Parts: sequence; structure tokens; C-alpha cells
Amino acid sequence: MIQGAVSTDRPRDTRGGYLEGQTVPAASGAEPSGPEPDPGRPRRAEGIELLGEYQGSGFKEPPYLARRADGQVLQLPRLLYLVAENADGRRSYEQIAASVTEGFGRGVSEDNVRVLVETKLRPLGVLAARDGSSLKLERPNPLLALNFKTAVVPRRLVNAATTVFHPFFWPLVVIAAVLGFLALDWWLFFVHGIAQGLRHLISEPVFFLIVFGLVVLSAALHECGHATGCRYGGARPGVMGVGIYLVWPAFYTDVTDAYRLSKAGRLRTDLGGVYFNALFMLATLGVYLLTHFEVLIAVILLLQFEMVHQFLPFLRLDGYYVIADLTGVPDIFARMKPVLLSLLPWRKPDSAVTVLKGWVRIVVTAWVVFTVAFVLYAYGIMLLHLPTIAGTAWASFLGLAGRTSASLLRGQVATGLFSALQLVLLTLPVLGLGWMLVRLVQRLLVLSWVRTRGRPLHRGASFAVMAAAVLLLALAWTPPRANYRSISPHAQGTITESLSDAAPVFARMLGSIGPLPGASPAASASPAASPSASPAASPATSPTASESPSPMPSVAPSP
Repeated sequence: MIQGAVSTDRPRDTRGGYLEGQTVPAASGAEPSGPEPDPGRPRRAEGIELLGEYQGSGFKEPPYLARRADGQVLQLPRLLYLVAENADGRRSYEQIAASVTEGFGRGVSEDNVRVLVETKLRPLGVLAARDGSSLKLERPNPLLALNFKTAVVPRRLVNAATTVFHPFFWPLVVIAAVLGFLALDWWLFFVHGIAQGLRHLISEPVFFLIVFGLVVLSAALHECGHATGCRYGGARPGVMGVGIYLVWPAFYTDVTDAYRLSKAGRLRTDLGGVYFNALFMLATLGVYLLTHFEVLIAVILLLQFEMVHQFLPFLRLDGYYVIADLTGVPDIFARMKPVLLSLLPWRKPDSAVTVLKGWVRIVVTAWVVFTVAFVLYAYGIMLLHLPTIAGTAWASFLGLAGRTSASLLRGQVATGLFSALQLVLLTLPVLGLGWMLVRLVQRLLVLSWVRTRGRPLHRGASFAVMAAAVLLLALAWTPPRANYRSISPHAQGTITESLSDAAPVFARMLGSIGPLPGASPAASASPAASPSASPAASPATSPTASESPSPMPSVAPSP
């Protein structure tokens, strides 16, 4: 899904179509009859749509949602929402105050409305400026969001496709599909097995082209599942497209309109992707039973791994959106810093944490702790072993380039095309990795500069810490400390192996700096500090940087 908001993460597009029972008027639709709008009276900005109360909320006081024309979803307190709802360009401040007082149940004066309009709603882009123009606000770039998004399938075509797939969400069909999928897994792993499918795939590399095409088709249907689940609940999905998530190409579907649905409707949207993956596997099994083409078994196996991968909760995949909708907190990533600071015993809990219900706060806190640990480990291992990753990628690139050229010269077009495809799939993650590192450095520099404005000592300390970190990495990457060769065939890439590889590196770094002040000669001459005492000092772990997927409740990365 696409996610974008001041207070939410999930980008979802919306165009009218309120749920039955809702009475909130769409700002982008026809204005109610009455006198012509007065430019001097507050009015909603162009394209603003009021989505109503966030249903199934995990907040003590449920927020209300509004969506700007740029797709940004905003969480508004009820008072602000009522002001925005009545700001149609026809009502005066006095009339708005009277209407809001009646709906809010507490007295709201004309001056109160003016203050809320000028200090809250106009800066957020909910209301137009005084001259009637709509503010063009910069969209924030949330943490771990999809980049380089490009729409491919227009909204009208997406909605047409959901009409075709609509019957797959009928309850009896869903029950039959789930039972069929369970039977498929039992047959695959306990009756037929996967060995022959893998043997055929490895013995005939040309079959990889078939597998690749089927996996890409399954990823496209995965997004159709999200869109159809959104439409089945009564919302309207937006465009489908492609982008880069972390370091991998990814499909995405804009299902922002699912925010107007109930918790069950949002969960249906979240799980629609893997549900359609299961349907695709059942169809693949049917083709296999007709043809006995063993490579199709390998396709089913790969899609099983993709389904498990989609439930990874630490990235913006299906698993993250399932947790967000189960807890009723649509912007968990935005609450990471307040949650971490609230864990410090000497700090008062932030309001972004105390507004959550008790059990929701426990779940969100646990998610934040595990996510921070996961992200720090992934980034740390990636940075520590960046020379090894670069060496492996370069060796693979040269080998694939030579294989592609040789295959084409011998007239083996299929093998040559497959090698060329591998070249593309190798280059994209490398470029994505470089972009991710650049963005990381940029974020750190901007954050340090902005947060320390007017405090030169704090600014100097923050930049000193970053300079020290860069120095340590430079020492770790300098030969012979760094290993610029390919990853060893015996490397496992486990956490214990990574820690054991990192210890000698840092030991040699400390040895090159010299003994610490006050250290005894025996301490500075320990075997760990001697290059000859650690033959396995070169890091050889496999790059385990997280890869995955899109601006949706999920992003489905292409292989």
C-alpha cells in the first residue's frame, strides 16, 4: 500500500464512496446547496476528503482521519475534525462555532475557531489559505518507506480488475481455498516432496526463466489481492505501480481508502495479498497434476517462502500492517522514538504513548524493541561487511557478464537471456544499497543539524560522534582488516559467526591505535590484539541486510 501522513504510515488513495451509515460529506465532491462560498470564510483545501472516525482504534480517544489531495492521511482530534467538517466556505466563524459547539457538546467560541483554523488546520493543509489557494506541502519520507514509486496500472483499470476477482472473497470460496491450501502443503511436504522439482530446476537453468515469470505473475496477483480485499469491504483502491523498497524492486498497490473500513475490512485488505498467493499455488498445482512438469513444484516452494517473508513484521510488509490494524495504531513507525524514550525511568512518558490503550501500549512497545534490534543488527552487519558484499557483487558481476557474452556467442539465446536477467537483478540491489546508505548519512546529518540549532556544544558533540563512527568504519574497511574477496563457501551468516568475525577486527583496530592509557603491557599484548593470533579475522558472513517490499499494507518484492 502507499502510506503517507502526518500521523499515519500507510499510503492509501481515496476517491469518494463512503461506507453505508457514514454521513461525512466528501470535500472533493459537490458542495451543498446554499449561498456562494465567501473567499473571506474558511473552506477546505482542494481535494481534502474527510474519512470519519478511525474504526477499531487502539487509542483511548479514537482519532478522526482526513486525506489531502497528495495522498497524505492525517489524524485529527474530534474538535479539529468538526471545524474542518463545517468549513465549507459558506459559514462564518460564528456559524462554525455554533455548529461545532452543538456537535462537540462543549462551548466553542468564534475566537477558538479562528485560532484552530490559523494555527492547526491551515498549516496541515486541511483548509485553504486566506486567498482561497491550497497550500502545497512537502510530503514526509517515513522510515523504511518505498522509494522511486512509479504508477503503472491506473485506478480505473485496477477497480475493473477487482470486479473480476470479487467472487474470490465470498465466504464459502475463502473457506474452500484455505482448506485446499492446507491440503496442498500436506501433499507437498509429506507425500510428493520437493526434491525432484529442485533437481529439474538446477539441472536445466533455462527453467529459471519460467520460474521467474511465474513468480512475477504471482507478485502481480498478490497486489490484486490487496486491491480486491479493499474493494470488497466497500473502499476504492488506487493505482498499482513499482518502486524500490530498501534494495529490492517491489510492486505496490495504493489502498489508502481502506482506512475508512472497519478493523475486519482493513485486515481483509492486509491478508488479501497472501490469500491470492495461495490461490495461485492451487492453480499451479492443478497445472502440475495435468502436466507433471516438476519445475512447477519449485514454483510452489518459492511462493511458500514469499508468503512467510511477507509476514515479517519489522518492515513495511503485510505483517507490519496486520499488527498495525490489529492494534488499531496506523502509525507505529512514527511512535518508535516516543516509545523508546518512555522506557527511560527518569523520563515522563510521551503523550504519543500515553494516548494508547493499556494492552495496545504493551504490544507496540514490544514491537518497537524487536524492530530496533532487528534494524540495528541489519545495518550493523551490512556496514561491517560492506567490503565483502562489494567484493562478492563485483565477482558475481564479472562472472555473469562473461557467461552472458559466451552464451550469446554460442547461440544459446535462452541461457544468455537468463544470465542477462541475473545481471539486472544483481545491479538493482547494489544500487539500492548505495542509495540506502546515502539516505542514512543524509538523515543523520540533517537530524544533527536541525536538533542542535542554537546549541553549538551539542552540535559539535554530535558531529564528533559521527566522525568517530566513520573513523572506526574506515579502519575496519582498510586492508588487511577488510576482506574484499567473495563470501566464503563455508560462511553461514549467523549472529554468532558475525560477532566472532567482528571481534578480531575491532581488536586489531585497537591495536593499531595503541594501548589504552593506564593499560598494563600484558593487557596490550593479548593474543586477540595480534594479527597473527586470529587467522579467521576476515569477515566472511553472508550479507543479510533485509530485503523486501511497497506503499501498501504490503509490498511484494520481485525476485
